[in-house]
Amino acid sequence: MFFGKKYKVLLVDDDEIILRLREKYLSGSKYKVIKAKSGMEGIEKAKKFLPDIIIMDVMMPELDGIATALKLKSIKNTRSIPIIMCTAVKEDEDEIVARHLGVVDYIRKPIQKKDLLDKLETVFNSVDNP
Repeated sequence: MFFGKKYKVLLVDDDEIILRLREKYLSGSKYKVIKAKSGMEGIEKAKKFLPDIIIMDVMMPELDGIATALKLKSIKNTRSIPIIMCTAVKEDEDEIVARHLGVVDYIRKPIQKKDLLDKLETVFNSVDNP
C-alpha cells in the first residue's frame, strides 16, 4: 500500500510528447516525476535522484533502453531500482533481454493511464510487501 508516501518516478523517453503525457498521467497522484530525454540523461538523473522506479522507452538514439538498463544495473546505487520498459516494437527478443537484465515489466505502447497506474501499484506493492 502507498500509505501517503510520494514515490519518485524517473521517466526516460526521447519523445517530449510521451514524457508530457506520462507526467500528466502521474501528476496529482502519489508520484513525483523526474524526466530525462535520453539514456545518458536517465543514468545521470537516476544516480542523482535515486528514483523509486524508472519507466523507460526501448527505442532511443545513442543509448537505447536495453543499454541504459544494463548500465543502471551495473551501478551499485541504481542496480536495485525497478525498471519498466515501454516499446512500440513487437520484437520478443528485446523483452527476453530486458527481463534477463532484471526489468520488472515490459509493456507495449500505446499505454493507457489506468494500465500504467496499475503497473506502478503492482510493482510498489510487491516491493513494499515482499
